[in-house]
Amino acid sequence: MKAAITTTAKYLPEEVLSNKDLERILDTNDEWITTRTGIRERRILRDPKKATAYMATEVANSLLEKRGISADEIDLIIVATMTPDMIFPSAACLVQGNIGASNAWGFDLSGACSGFVYGLHTGAQFIESGNCKKVMVIGADKMSSILDYEDRTTAILFGDGAGGVILEAAKEEGYGVLDARLYSDGANGQNHLLMPGGGSLHPASHETVDQRMHFIRQDGRQVFKAAVTAMADVAE
Repeated sequence: MKAAITTTAKYLPEEVLSNKDLERILDTNDEWITTRTGIRERRILRDPKKATAYMATEVANSLLEKRGISADEIDLIIVATMTPDMIFPSAACLVQGNIGASNAWGFDLSGACSGFVYGLHTGAQFIESGNCKKVMVIGADKMSSILDYEDRTTAILFGDGAGGVILEAAKEEGYGVLDARLYSDGANGQNHLLMPGGGSLHPASHETVDQRMHFIRQDGRQVFKAAVTAMADVAE
């Protein structure tokens, strides 16, 4: 039995932050950004009272409506995110409560850029093992909450938004999640892409704020090099 994606949904905030907008606050320009990243705009969730769980909930409600099922039919909710509303409860728990999925359990999964792929593969295992009939997998991030808009190496890349799927058992042979290759590089990754502040090693303090440790830090060249090499190897 294979797990199949039976429904998809997305949520994008209305506010657009274009490359032209970034030109006004950063030492960069539209041509430089577009040539190197292909990005022309990103969405920003500006409302301070709304965060990752809000976007994930919007996706969850859309998934239920499109699939024509009730929240009670969902068995598991997985939210892949780097920017949960708070350390706990999890964004998945907040979504579960927001949509009234009384029969579901859930958890957050932190896998950075690979998070949704990790979540999809994890959710598929629960379907294929027979433990769950309907699994909701959502990737959601309010990256603007951890971006330093004085750092052009990161500010140009990220925005806010969410997307998700419902996984169920495939009804036909040859359909479903056929395969996955998952990897991590903890030996090198911890030095190339991180947000050092806010965890148990560097709890929030005046010092961590002054040192701007609550913003994402990235060695763009190293991340790009590793990602391109790894993706090419996996594709082969």
